Amino acid sequence: MTAFLELQQHLTRYWALPYHDDENLSEMLAQVQAWQRIRIKNTHKELFEQPKHQPMANYFLTQLYGGEEFKLLAVQLARILPKAQKLERMIKESVLETGSMAIQAAVLAIEMDLHLAQWLDDRNMPVNEKNIMIAYSASDKSDERRDQISNLKEVCYRSDKYFNSFFLQKAFKLAKSTAYNNNYQPLYDFVEAGFDAMGPLESVSSFIEPFCTRELMIIDQIQKARGDKLAKSGVS
Repeated sequence: MTAFLELQQHLTRYWALPYHDDENLSEMLAQVQAWQRIRIKNTHKELFEQPKHQPMANYFLTQLYGGEEFKLLAVQLARILPKAQKLERMIKESVLETGSMAIQAAVLAIEMDLHLAQWLDDRNMPVNEKNIMIAYSASDKSDERRDQISNLKEVCYRSDKYFNSFFLQKAFKLAKSTAYNNNYQPLYDFVEAGFDAMGPLESVSSFIEPFCTRELMIIDQIQKARGDKLAKSGVS
């Protein structure tokens, strides 16, 4: 399957999410995402505030973590993808695959937050730390969240590989004017933004490893708390 077909599948999955046609659910999701961004900023405050890490932190929070910026990108991509196969001849397939994986990571993040939003919306519970923790514990999505973290890590390491390849970078930059002239600017800019965010990093591992380790630790803590609660209630 080509990178463009994979990208089309990710976008089809995104546009099938129920919040697009449900105003209340859409608002609840927006509140959950806003809460999550604050949570991520606070959880990784020391990591994110290091000067060399700030561009990557911003990329995570604005490009890979849903919200209105991603929706705008999805709208633009849906418009150009049916005729975008030409771009495969301009940019190396492996780079496009990385861009597709980044889109997938963003969609996975939205799906995970949407699950919380649906749970809270069904019970008419406001978005706050206490209720989100209840929603986290009420359902076991730990495996999906680990997959999300694994996907995010792979996107970063793939992007780092291409960023550190002189020939791939050169080919990518040479394709910019052609991509823009053919109205493929949104996809090109999305991939380029990831490369640019990595520029100041001494190594991508210095950012992504502590980020993922901390996120996985939180998932484990929530799963353990859920297991302890079920054990106390006699449910196996």
